[in-house]
Amino acid sequence: MADPSKLHAMINARCPHCHEGRLFKYKWWNLLNFTQMHENCPHCDLRYEVEPGFFYGAMYISYAFTVGIMLVGGIIVFNFFNDPPAMGYVIPITLFSLFMVPFNFRTARVVFIHLFSGISYEQDSIKS
Repeated sequence: MADPSKLHAMINARCPHCHEGRLFKYKWWNLLNFTQMHENCPHCDLRYEVEPGFFYGAMYISYAFTVGIMLVGGIIVFNFFNDPPAMGYVIPITLFSLFMVPFNFRTARVVFIHLFSGISYEQDSIKS
């Protein structure tokens, strides 16, 4: 049995209901398929998309992550590169933001389904 901790399930991108089934079909580093999710949990058969368009809400979390990435990037560039001209900010921050897209996309969806779906953990949730 997997660790019933919600944090553990979120870190490992597992089902919010059983904490065992994977949310995504492929690993995050598979750049061509990092967005593909299972429709239902492979372990407990829970439908992940609670309602049509459910994951549109994850865009707000993704936006917050991106703003955080850009703020931290701006602070790093300012402090370590002696306040370069505007393009000295734009180019590295944009490139790093693009590099973080797979992580950002998946993390936003995992956080959204675990915190805002209303699905609670049940230890003995196995599909029949």
